Amino acid sequence: MKKLLSTLLFLFVIAIISLSAQNRVYAPTLIDPENGDDGQMPDVILDWTAVGGSGGTVEYQIQLDITDAFTSPIVDETIEFSGYQTALLLFGQEYFWRVRAMEGSDVSDWSETFSFITFETVVLNKPNNNADEQNPNVEFKCKDRIGSALITGVEHYQFQADTSENFDSPLLFDGFSEIVKLHASFLHFGETYNWRARATHTSDQSAWSEIWAFTVIPTVALDEPGNGATDMGLANELTWDGISGVLDYTCQLADNAGFAGALSLILEEPTYTTDGFLSFGNEYFWRVRANHATDTSAWSEERNFVTINTVLLSFPEDEATDIVINPRLEWDMITGVDSFDVQYNYTPNFDDPCCTARIAGSDNFFQVIYNLEKGTPYYWRCRAMKGIDTTAWSEIWSFTVEEEIGINETAFNASNINIYPNPSNGKLFIDITAEETSEVNIYIMDLLGQIHIEETMMFGQGNSSKVFDLNELANGLYIVKLQNGEQSYSYKITVFK
Repeated sequence: MKKLLSTLLFLFVIAIISLSAQNRVYAPTLIDPENGDDGQMPDVILDWTAVGGSGGTVEYQIQLDITDAFTSPIVDETIEFSGYQTALLLFGQEYFWRVRAMEGSDVSDWSETFSFITFETVVLNKPNNNADEQNPNVEFKCKDRIGSALITGVEHYQFQADTSENFDSPLLFDGFSEIVKLHASFLHFGETYNWRARATHTSDQSAWSEIWAFTVIPTVALDEPGNGATDMGLANELTWDGISGVLDYTCQLADNAGFAGALSLILEEPTYTTDGFLSFGNEYFWRVRANHATDTSAWSEERNFVTINTVLLSFPEDEATDIVINPRLEWDMITGVDSFDVQYNYTPNFDDPCCTARIAGSDNFFQVIYNLEKGTPYYWRCRAMKGIDTTAWSEIWSFTVEEEIGINETAFNASNINIYPNPSNGKLFIDITAEETSEVNIYIMDLLGQIHIEETMMFGQGNSSKVFDLNELANGLYIVKLQNGEQSYSYKITVFK
């Protein structure tokens, strides 16, 4: 009997142990990061498989340590989720981690132990190693990934640039950014800089990256006008390539290669217009340098140009024939002049020209108002003026006026044209009766030949009418000229408002 009781007790204990073994929770399986992974973030997420229990709440104890003995874990927490967000882990450090599950008093075995290594430093991106012609505010940029993984868990990026490889010279640039790029400021022109970067957070900073080098642009690159340019006007735009990160530019302009007595200007934009300084027929030299708070670049190359000393005629071509009796005399524009003087005459001797007119410097033509003599050669020339300075007279060109078929000699004659009222109080009407559709150019000009209104109209068969608004014109005498190919008609009006 006693033996039987002992046997029953033994069987009962075995059953209890067996039942207990069946209810025990299983150890979790670690998922990510995988064992031995490197390049992990300082806020890497630790992930493992969820464990099913017997109906109660399953919790997990996670341990993270820098040794696999877990004698002093830096993380030892119990949570309800099968994942854990780390923070502020050290850069380039190997960590070990493990997890076990708990349901009430039932505790699983520890999972296997995994290890991972956080990334050690960042990877440089721009400017490229040994890049040149960089701006004084060059943008530093490191890659935002380690491999294919986006960098997280970093609070700042630190960028340093220095002419010393030890990063200890007075020219050291040291800046911080919350993103992976940062503009430098006031780097010195023509200097070669070494640069590096690292990541930081509250508890640690990564190792410095490898060191790359770049060279800052040494000076300004001139653009226009090209060196040795000739026949330049007086209002020339000197331009050069802008440099980012400078405060302003110094532009010098002189009438000698040594720049003695040079005009020196401080300009914020990479351009300067020479209006007011130049004179006709002279050679000028110019150069530019860039400035910022701590340095000034070397002078750019020196360029020269020569201003024009005469006017270049363009139309009518020299010795042209078949020219209308009211031609428009044209020449190449010269910038920065006050006016042009135009003369035409019956002979190439201009001691007593039959016409001399002064034209505003904004125009490069003169409209002959009065009818020239048919079949007669005419000679003309032009010069430019700026203040008391003047160019030489241009070449003398000639043209010959051919017989004109005037409107009054055709079915489209003066009796078919009605221009009214005269004087005009600000409105002017032109009525034309035509036998066929034709295109007519209409000019309203002053007695100096300056055109104030110019329009091209199609006049159809029968009666056509056009109204012009003259309210913008000053009171005085004007010429209304109608031109249809070689046919022309002129009519003098008075504007009195």
